[in-house]
Amino acid sequence: MQKALTFGGLLATTSLLFSPVSQATSFNITGTSTSAQTLGSASGQTGTVGSGGSLTVSSTPVAVSITGNNATLSNLGTIFQSGTGRAVRDNTGVTGLTVNNGSSNNSTALMKTADADVIQMNKAVASVTLNNYGTMTSLNASAGGSQVVDFAAITTGSNIINNYSTGIMQATEADAVRPGVGGTVNNAGLMKSTTSTGSSSDGVDVQNNSGVQITNDTSGTIEGARHGITGGALDNTVTFTASVTNNAGGIIKGDNGSGINLDGFNANQNVTVVNHGTITGNGVTGDGDGIDVDGLVNVTNTGIIRSINAYSSVVGSPAQSEGISVGGGTITNSGTIEGLVAAGNTNAVGRGISLLGNDVTSGPLAGTREAIYGDATVTNQAGGLIRGDSDSGIAVNGPASGHTVTINNNAGATIQGGGTANAAILTGADNDTITNAGIINGSSSGKAIDLGGGTNTLNIQGGAASVQGDMSGGTGTSTLNLNIGTGNSFAYNGALSNFTTVQVNSGTTTLAGASSYSGATTINGGTLLAANTTGSATGTGAVEVKSGASLGGTGSIAGTVTVDQGGTLATGIGGVGTLHTGNTTLGSNSTFALDLDPKNAGGLGFNDMLSVGGAVSLANANLVLTLLSAPTADQTFNILLNDGSDAISGLFSQGHTVAASYGGRSYNFYVSYSSNADSGSLGNDIQLKAIPEPATVVWFGLGGVLLLLQRRFAVKAVG
Repeated sequence: MQKALTFGGLLATTSLLFSPVSQATSFNITGTSTSAQTLGSASGQTGTVGSGGSLTVSSTPVAVSITGNNATLSNLGTIFQSGTGRAVRDNTGVTGLTVNNGSSNNSTALMKTADADVIQMNKAVASVTLNNYGTMTSLNASAGGSQVVDFAAITTGSNIINNYSTGIMQATEADAVRPGVGGTVNNAGLMKSTTSTGSSSDGVDVQNNSGVQITNDTSGTIEGARHGITGGALDNTVTFTASVTNNAGGIIKGDNGSGINLDGFNANQNVTVVNHGTITGNGVTGDGDGIDVDGLVNVTNTGIIRSINAYSSVVGSPAQSEGISVGGGTITNSGTIEGLVAAGNTNAVGRGISLLGNDVTSGPLAGTREAIYGDATVTNQAGGLIRGDSDSGIAVNGPASGHTVTINNNAGATIQGGGTANAAILTGADNDTITNAGIINGSSSGKAIDLGGGTNTLNIQGGAASVQGDMSGGTGTSTLNLNIGTGNSFAYNGALSNFTTVQVNSGTTTLAGASSYSGATTINGGTLLAANTTGSATGTGAVEVKSGASLGGTGSIAGTVTVDQGGTLATGIGGVGTLHTGNTTLGSNSTFALDLDPKNAGGLGFNDMLSVGGAVSLANANLVLTLLSAPTADQTFNILLNDGSDAISGLFSQGHTVAASYGGRSYNFYVSYSSNADSGSLGNDIQLKAIPEPATVVWFGLGGVLLLLQRRFAVKAVG
């Protein structure tokens, strides 16, 4: 029969009860004891230190040893190992152990050690649940690495750590908490490691134990002197998984390292992070990422993931302060992900997200990075901000991996770069697909997107899309798709370079920059407007306008322009203006649409015009005129200026007479294909002349009469 011993009152004065000999039985301490205790081999024993009671053990013994299954230890007072022993330990491999420090109405309970773990489970097969409402502290006097909770030895059996909102688990010069394989850590209080020596002490260190699930609640803080949470696989042959959930209001922080740092080597290592709170890293003497996972991830963020700083001692080799640095996987963001650099730190750059593998530390590739370990997808949702304060918002580094990179920036989301060197989005050698319906801001460097190598697709879509800075197709094969949508518009002031193909598919796109790409531009639908003042809006490649699509503007297009059947060339932007093109072909049943404003002062009229630096072929195209005011008899309008001496090839479908209406009245215009807008003599420009009333008056005769009339009415173009 088990006998419960009560400490306190008269019994506490006996020398037997103050003996340091361990008692292998249930116990209940209400007063003060210095005797080490054991919950013995019999199942279901209980040990209690009551409120106001204390168990203080010196020297080396464990204050409470656990050797029996299904034991329960409840401390409502103080358990203190003042020597070099642990406060609580299982060294036999028990199952069903429950340890309570404090209760829902007792937050003053204390478990403390001077120079050892507070609680340790030291066998591979064991199961334990720890509930902490009070304070658990490891002072670690010799700095030998004494944790508050050390369940790392457990490989089989449940190990559950519950730290409630009033709970404090704090270690000095050591990790605060080490769970075992498949462990569960629930924190609503404080888990913290501190250092005064710069030791590598972490808030929670899962080491190489796979399957650990960590939940940091609304009131919870997990803080490490180095990393907030750390661990990872030992080598590239093992499978390692971990899961971290940080709820709204929760804080996970690394004081001199990453908020979350989980090492890996390849796709065998997978980590899930769900963040609704704040995760921060701070590199005071080294790296300091918000999240650093060398394997694959599944990150969902609605809160803040931030790196505050990073440090490099090598001048000219700046450290990278990254909000997230991972080897691939999925990142979904509707919060803030950002990399910052502390004021005065000139040897570091702040980057939002890095997609890359491990550092190569030896051999001919030393100092470089491995490629990503799996496909990578970053989705920035409405309200999301991904920002590098002095580098890219998102960067992909390392050699080609054979994996794909997908970046989706949704409407209402922002990806922002900083500094002067790199684009807001910088990709590497892999195949990439970037879809932007939100804001990409590369105004700091002047570079919004650089697609690197590989086969790449850049999609701009929706009426909320905005890109600030140049876009480059990189060194690979890159396609730009402009899917703006019916009724929507996209205005772009930057330059396009190194694109193999540019496709305008819907909506209205205005290009105002001087572009240099040599690939073809195809307008499959919608409208492309050239609004550049220097260079060419569409680079040097050919431009084709498909059926149902339109090309216009007041800028310049250097390449050959072909308007297919059903396509439209309509110069000007929201009014009359001149578009400059290279060789231009208006195909059969295509449309050349112009605005005429005869009331313009000067008598010559004011109108849309096409200026062609090359050959012109009309091929039975339709000339469509829109009158903005009523013409007067004999007014002339130069509608096509053709450089050089090559004649216009072909006619409009209307031949030499075209009609237009204004105010319910129809007006006819004579079309001359051999005018000279500069000299008034014969030439190769196209000019319109308003035919006097009545509309049936024949303005031209045969042969020489026609020639004389053309000489008489050719005038210098205005517009």
